[in-house]
Amino acid sequence: MNTSSDIWVAFARTFSMLFLVLAVLILCFYLIKKFSTLKGGKGSKEFIKVLCVHHLSPKEKLVLLDVLGDIILVGVTPSNISKISSIEREIDFPFEKNESLFKFSDILTQKSGRLFKNKESSMSEKGKGS
Repeated sequence: MNTSSDIWVAFARTFSMLFLVLAVLILCFYLIKKFSTLKGGKGSKEFIKVLCVHHLSPKEKLVLLDVLGDIILVGVTPSNISKISSIEREIDFPFEKNESLFKFSDILTQKSGRLFKNKESSMSEKGKGS
């Protein structure tokens, strides 16, 4: 009886079965992950959308977010994230709706133009009244 060859055969069978079980396990995890995202899992709906990002310095930025329909301006630094303001009304974006990222400078210019027009009209009304 050749016991050394029997040991190597048992050793090969054991590791081949271990490899087969691990391959089936990895395949099952892959399929679960793939099909769970299709049926309402992670990533099926976008509750938070990044509308635009404006970098103030290498580690500081302003981020305009759409969170469940509310538009929020957030300041991000390495040590802090703070809400700066919340916008109640819809923003008239100068771009098409299918673009995911907007230029923050264009939006800011558009809003500041409206702000300056409102201030100028109120100042001219004050000047007429006195």
